[in-house]
Amino acid sequence: MSTPSPADETRWAPVFLVPAMVASMLVDLALYQYVQRTSGPLGPAAGLTLSLLVDACLPFLGRFPRTVALVACAATALAAAGDTLAPGTFTPAEPATPVTAPLCTPLVVWRLAALPRRTMLAYVTVLAVFAVRPWVPDWVTVYAGLTATVLPAVLGLYIRARRALLRSLRERAESAERERRLLAEQAESAQRERHLLAERAKADERQRLAGEMHDIVTHHVTEIVLAAGALKVSAPDHAVRSAAEHIRDVGARTLSELRDLFRVLRRDQPPEPAQVMLLGSDLEALVDGAVAAGNPATLRVTGRPEAVSPAVARAAQRVLQEALTNARKHAPGARVEVEVAYDGHTMTVTIGNTPPVAASELAGSGSGMGLDGLRRRVTLLGGAFTAAPDADGGFRVAAAFPAPGSASGSACR
Repeated sequence: MSTPSPADETRWAPVFLVPAMVASMLVDLALYQYVQRTSGPLGPAAGLTLSLLVDACLPFLGRFPRTVALVACAATALAAAGDTLAPGTFTPAEPATPVTAPLCTPLVVWRLAALPRRTMLAYVTVLAVFAVRPWVPDWVTVYAGLTATVLPAVLGLYIRARRALLRSLRERAESAERERRLLAEQAESAQRERHLLAERAKADERQRLAGEMHDIVTHHVTEIVLAAGALKVSAPDHAVRSAAEHIRDVGARTLSELRDLFRVLRRDQPPEPAQVMLLGSDLEALVDGAVAAGNPATLRVTGRPEAVSPAVARAAQRVLQEALTNARKHAPGARVEVEVAYDGHTMTVTIGNTPPVAASELAGSGSGMGLDGLRRRVTLLGGAFTAAPDADGGFRVAAAFPAPGSASGSACR
């Protein structure tokens, strides 16, 4: 619960002070009507006039507390001096109440607690002296005077000190909450900075690995390609020349794939084109490699070929390459059918082989991670991948990639 500030008290003071003025005037009029009439030289209504004057100043107590306090002090001093010099001037000889100060004095003193401490003490001291009248000692007057002046001042100081304490505690709590939020934001910023540093370290490591790959792997593969080319030229035997040509072609394709990987790892490479065509010559080269290895293979393309992203083209070639390699390893001599189908929304690459003709010595040499890697690669590109034996004892691999275009039937080779 919030505590009212001094500005709020000043703004809302008239709402309470006007009813207080009316109530004080009604009490003074009632006392005058029945018992509170003076008998001094100024007439029976002298005390009532003085009290009503102070009551009339109450609505201005919120904005002008010092002025109203001066009026109250002057009225109390005038009443004390008049009654001292001529008893009964402002207070009846036998008053109905022991309070000699105006009835609204406690309210004036209460409001004075909002003033600076010394100013408030000065006003309260003046009011207390003239209300107590120490030069005419009377316990009833002393008690009534202190109750009307000192007691409201003490209560006002206590309540306002309590409000100030609560306000200070609330401000401290809000400051602590702001500091906690600031620390949380700083911690989050530090976490983001650490994440960026980690990403930068990963990028630097990727650059280093790319450099080593380029310097070491491609160098050796290039040597293999050159050696195979030289062997093809110099070998007198046709079978040796054919094997050398096959090694050279495989090495050249390996260099192409390594360049693709190198482009992915090196961010400073030139950007790839938005879309490329999946060339039939590349697919035919892979199929011809399977034929040369002893697996009769056919390639069929249905639909109208459409441009795809470079990542999809590389993934499709990788699926075909891995499936043909698995067919050579696990089903030597089996017939392989390759189909690339475009239907306007997807490009599907399907590789199926018949049951193996003979037992394979390389069936258990693989790591078993090739198909899992293809599945993850195709899934990341938004496609679907399946690899499972078929009902005839063969094996079927299919990868569907998102591709633009519209389907139309055509066939080649």
